[in-house]
Amino acid sequence: MTTSPANHWRDTPDRYGLVSRLLHWLTAAQVILLFGVLLAWKGFGEHPVTLLLARIGPHGSLGAMLLVTTLLRAMWAYRQRHHRPPRPPGLGGLLARCMHLAFYALLILIPALAILRQYGRGGHLIFYGIELLPEAEREIAWMMAPADLLHSTLAWLLLALIAGHVAMALAHRLWLKDGILARMLGSPQTTRDT
Repeated sequence: MTTSPANHWRDTPDRYGLVSRLLHWLTAAQVILLFGVLLAWKGFGEHPVTLLLARIGPHGSLGAMLLVTTLLRAMWAYRQRHHRPPRPPGLGGLLARCMHLAFYALLILIPALAILRQYGRGGHLIFYGIELLPEAEREIAWMMAPADLLHSTLAWLLLALIAGHVAMALAHRLWLKDGILARMLGSPQTTRDT
């Protein structure tokens, strides 16, 4: 069966379409750069490599971009919900669904809290040199408190979920050999004979 070029953009029961795959891998690249810059600062401090990474991916700008990417991804997933590859049956499928919902929640909540804190501090929101929100006239404590309490903790929880996600993708590819990873790589699902 041949598929029309339009079908390559959209999801099908056999694979995720080009838009879903691009948004997935763009999200992954943004998260890797965010954590890369953060860990470089923690490990090396002010170093030429760290400063270069921070210029490529300023934490606030990347966080704002991640929020936009995640919102676009959530809207696209909702529109494609009836066309996407089915989840595995049983407990495995339920766990996969819960993990993906947790990803969406964290990828929206973490940068949203940071933006709220930045504005609450009286700072302006800058996206790669372009001012998106002007400075507030004063500090607003209630806007800063949630991010001060949760931003870092939720970010490390996100990193733990990512580690589990990668481990499960590799398990599906190397151990279960059920074609789950192939769907996000754009190949039609291939399952082993039972």
